Amino acid sequence: MRIKNIIFISLFVSSLLGQDQYRSIQQAQDDWQDFTKFQKHELLSFCDFLLEEEFYERSLLSLFQYLYRYPQDSLETAIYYYIAQSYEFSNNPDLARMYYDRVQEMSDSTDMVFRAAEYRKLFMMLEAGNYDEILKRTELSDDPYDLTFRGYAFFHKLKWIEARQSFLAAEEQFDHRYYSKRLAPMFNAIDASANVPLRNKWLSLAASLVPGGGHAYLEQWESASGMLVSMMLISSMISNTTLTQSEKLSFDQSNQHVIPLSNGIKTENNSFTLQRGYTLPGNIMLSTENAKILIPPVIVGLGFYIGSIWKTWTDVDKANLARVERFVGRATDKIGIDRFMDFPEPELITQ
Repeated sequence: MRIKNIIFISLFVSSLLGQDQYRSIQQAQDDWQDFTKFQKHELLSFCDFLLEEEFYERSLLSLFQYLYRYPQDSLETAIYYYIAQSYEFSNNPDLARMYYDRVQEMSDSTDMVFRAAEYRKLFMMLEAGNYDEILKRTELSDDPYDLTFRGYAFFHKLKWIEARQSFLAAEEQFDHRYYSKRLAPMFNAIDASANVPLRNKWLSLAASLVPGGGHAYLEQWESASGMLVSMMLISSMISNTTLTQSEKLSFDQSNQHVIPLSNGIKTENNSFTLQRGYTLPGNIMLSTENAKILIPPVIVGLGFYIGSIWKTWTDVDKANLARVERFVGRATDKIGIDRFMDFPEPELITQ
């Protein structure tokens, strides 16, 4: 009997141990949260990877997917910022500007993401040549990045004193040797741009005495070549003042209207023959010189010539401006604003 009891107890205990251990609702929720956190982290890592590798069109899909999966997330503003940046780097400035505006609407003006969006908008304005808008938005600002954008805007507008003052103010606000080294080339570029050798009006006038020479002096190569070709054509017309015509001799009603008959000329079969047996030629060439035909090409040529001289004289200032602008463009290509685009930006992945 004792043995039977022991066997029954052992079977009961083993049956209890063999039953499944069901988790509580709280345990299931915790496990699901861990799983969704993992998915969220993986999606953020993928977005960060796409942005780092400059796959901006693909990054847009993933960023919008994140917003759909995790609405009202704490990273929503940062996600919108990188959506705007992806549009910007995909050469879609209108949508980029719209999402940068949304970022600023969602954040305070003192927030880092708000300032980052503002810098990106200023960068697009600089690229588009909206220098007056940059100066308007950065007026009275003591932010070093704003002052740097302001200096570049003045530099492109060829306002050397204002550009130097803005860069000096930016250097003072940065207050770091690193930025002083980066700003130094801009001061050199301002000095070089202010001393670009310009064309002289009197030299351009002297050069324009040669057809096309004035335009060549101003580096207006298309106008110079066009003027030279035009003058060559007109000279060719003037040099050829002889009108010639070579046709078969024809008679109108009566041969006597062309060649009067005389004792020394007889006609047989509508052909004139001298008494000595020499036949008049059936073909004749008429030629004449007329000074009147010189008048139109001479007037046209003088018009072109005088007009070229006048245009060269009046285009000197425009040519000098274009020359300085080309120099400024080359300078900013070498010392671009991107060397100062190191401001803080929101992070998708935090360590």
